[in-house]
Amino acid sequence: MKNISFSLVILSLLIVSCTTDSIDTVESINNKVNNTESEKTARLVQDLTPENPANIYDLAGKLHNDILDVYLAGNYHHTTLAQISQQIESIAAANNNLLLLDTGINLPVNLNIIQEIVNNPQVKLDQAIVNSTMTSAAKDSLSSFMSNVILWNNQSYEEIYESIISYESDVISNPTFNNEDKRIILTTSSIIRYSIYYEIVEKDKDWDTSTGHRVAGLIGAIDNSSLAIKRSLVTGIMIHNLILE
Repeated sequence: MKNISFSLVILSLLIVSCTTDSIDTVESINNKVNNTESEKTARLVQDLTPENPANIYDLAGKLHNDILDVYLAGNYHHTTLAQISQQIESIAAANNNLLLLDTGINLPVNLNIIQEIVNNPQVKLDQAIVNSTMTSAAKDSLSSFMSNVILWNNQSYEEIYESIISYESDVISNPTFNNEDKRIILTTSSIIRYSIYYEIVEKDKDWDTSTGHRVAGLIGAIDNSSLAIKRSLVTGIMIHNLILE
């Protein structure tokens, strides 16, 4: 009887041991799968780029991020629009690629307009589009696009990127838009595409996009593409500083 009991105990221990081993193995496999998925996601994020070669004003967005990189790396503590604008102008002047965007006059950033955008971006957006020289169809298109951007807060960058380049493709192929319509819209969309990339994919850059930041880019684009970049940056930095206060 003792032998039988002892055998049963050994058998029970073996069963428990095997069961525990089995569970540990399943958990280990699940962990490996999760780790693999995390690594895949990390690689996917690293492989993401904001470029759209089909947009001939794609350089506007790239320069926006390049100049912002230099500004943030400088760890400046500017607190006024005048200080921020002066620093952005200085960094922009050192970037020869900015000259590739415009052949016209290099307009300075209007600080009064920037302050108005900071105070009430939606009002300035509506006014800028209505008062612009764009065709009616282009005004409606850009207004709708700017409204859609607000709805992308909870989407992944992949989804946002696809939405923007799809819109840009429609703009490029639209026969009713003239060249100036396309320049304004495609400059604006490029800056938005790159700035959202900066916020979502390069989170360590300590940068947040905002409605005011996008509106400033659009209002600047109405004058010229290089002003769109500078006005967008000055507004974005000022709003960012106000949020941190």
